[in-house]
Amino acid sequence: MAMGLAGLPGSEWMIKDAKGRKFSYDSQDEAFEELHEYGEGATVWTREVYRVLFMTKSIDGWKQVAAPQTDR
Repeated sequence: MAMGLAGLPGSEWMIKDAKGRKFSYDSQDEAFEELHEYGEGATVWTREVYRVLFMTKSIDGWKQVAAPQTDR
C-alpha cells in the first residue's frame, strides 16, 4: 500500500490558556518556548495523529504535557 493511503503518523501540539482558548504549535519546543506568553494557568497539550489526504484522525485525544526537565 502506498504511504499516503496508510496515513502518516505525527504529533500535534497546543497551548490552552486559562480562558480555554487554544493555540496550535508545530513542536513541543515551540509550545514550551511560548507558554509564558499566555499567563498563569496556561498548559501545553499534545496528541498523536494520523494524516490521510485532508483528514486528521486522533487515536487517544489530547493529553496534558508537563514541562521538560532541564539541567540548568
